[in-house]
Amino acid sequence: METSSPWPPRPSPSAGLSLEARLGVDTRLWAKVLFTALYSLIFAFGTAGNALSVHVVLKARAGRPGRLRYHVLSLALSALLLLLVSMPMELYNFVWSHYPWVFGDLGCRGYYFVRELCAYATVLSVASLSAERCLAVCQPLRARRLLTPRRTRRLLSLVWVASLGLALPMAVIMGQKHEVESADGEPEPASRVCTVLVSRATLQVFIQVNVLVSFALPLALTAFLNGITVNHLMALYSQEPSWLCMSSAGCRTMPADSCTATSPMMDGLMSSMISITISTW
Repeated sequence: METSSPWPPRPSPSAGLSLEARLGVDTRLWAKVLFTALYSLIFAFGTAGNALSVHVVLKARAGRPGRLRYHVLSLALSALLLLLVSMPMELYNFVWSHYPWVFGDLGCRGYYFVRELCAYATVLSVASLSAERCLAVCQPLRARRLLTPRRTRRLLSLVWVASLGLALPMAVIMGQKHEVESADGEPEPASRVCTVLVSRATLQVFIQVNVLVSFALPLALTAFLNGITVNHLMALYSQEPSWLCMSSAGCRTMPADSCTATSPMMDGLMSSMISITISTW
């Protein structure tokens, strides 16, 4: 014999909650305003500064050719691409309106692809610049023969091609999907998000490889090359203490061993350069 319970049925834990509460997103208004102000400053100064860098480099094309300006151009274009493409999308759909994702599946994949592309292009451009500086300091005669503006352009073109290939997997594992289904099993349009489409195990492997290739290896290479460069300068300094102040008449009256007391300063310089490289990577 069936008996009915005197108590009414319990409501679902998510009943009556907003979609953002059900999906675990509840950004306070003050946080949204704070992030908007911060993003606006970064966007304004970053866009203006990098656009000015591009303008100066392109305007100097008719002048004396130089390799450094190509590296500056590569870094500035990478930063501009990130600012102009990714930052507006991030501010709108990750700060103000979490759901639904309004830029479509292609926009989702493109957003993460551009982020990865700019990250790889930046770190590889810095690594290539460090390699050129190291060769120029340690082997100046060979560098004069090998490091030409044409070869620098080829090197940076290779950097961008490699960055395109390394960033491509991000466009595969990310995509648009619906987080919540309605009562009849249909996806709820308001729950459309841009998120990971692969399993957790696959994502962990991807993150590990990404950290290794985009962070650890370029950082180690750049720190190593900077260390070699500073170490070579220290060796030159110890052999010729007066080479840094050759144009100063006062230096010629100093004792020969007085400049060697500054070797701890050079040690500190090398340590500082490597520390700055690691902390700002």
